[in-house]
Amino acid sequence: MIESADLFLGEWPRAIDDRFRLSLPPEWVEPLAGGSGSCTLAKERPGCLSLWNTQQWQGWLEDGLELVRSKIRSGRLDRRTESVQLFGRLLSTRHRTMPIAGRGRIAIPDAFREFLAVEPGGDVLVVGAAVCVEIWRPESWSQHIGDQMPGFRQLFEQLTE
Repeated sequence: MIESADLFLGEWPRAIDDRFRLSLPPEWVEPLAGGSGSCTLAKERPGCLSLWNTQQWQGWLEDGLELVRSKIRSGRLDRRTESVQLFGRLLSTRHRTMPIAGRGRIAIPDAFREFLAVEPGGDVLVVGAAVCVEIWRPESWSQHIGDQMPGFRQLFEQLTE
């Protein structure tokens, strides 16, 4: 799924307006939209949503779905019906293509608002996650980054070997 040499890096505070919209950093709009004027919004973890270039997301998703279909056709998942059903449920609610409006604004739909758990007028952090952009509830971001930062040097060394 990683296709771009350009990485989304940085952290910007934003406020959610009364219509549940927020503005993206201007330099990220075109790489996310890719000329289509939209991006894919996905649920990642409670308190975090991610934004992906839709063409990249669709390619990744179709590759994965074809593999699952192939396994179903061949009978390799016959005894894993519950896992396949769970996969279908999560996939059905996980993502949605969203337009990026003027001034780089994106509106967060109902089910995604609940997952993010931010009220109108609330603050969020828009964070570059290298291959995508993430929208975090500040408390969730603080917890996540606090848990992960001690392992940064080791991760950096692993990725740069």
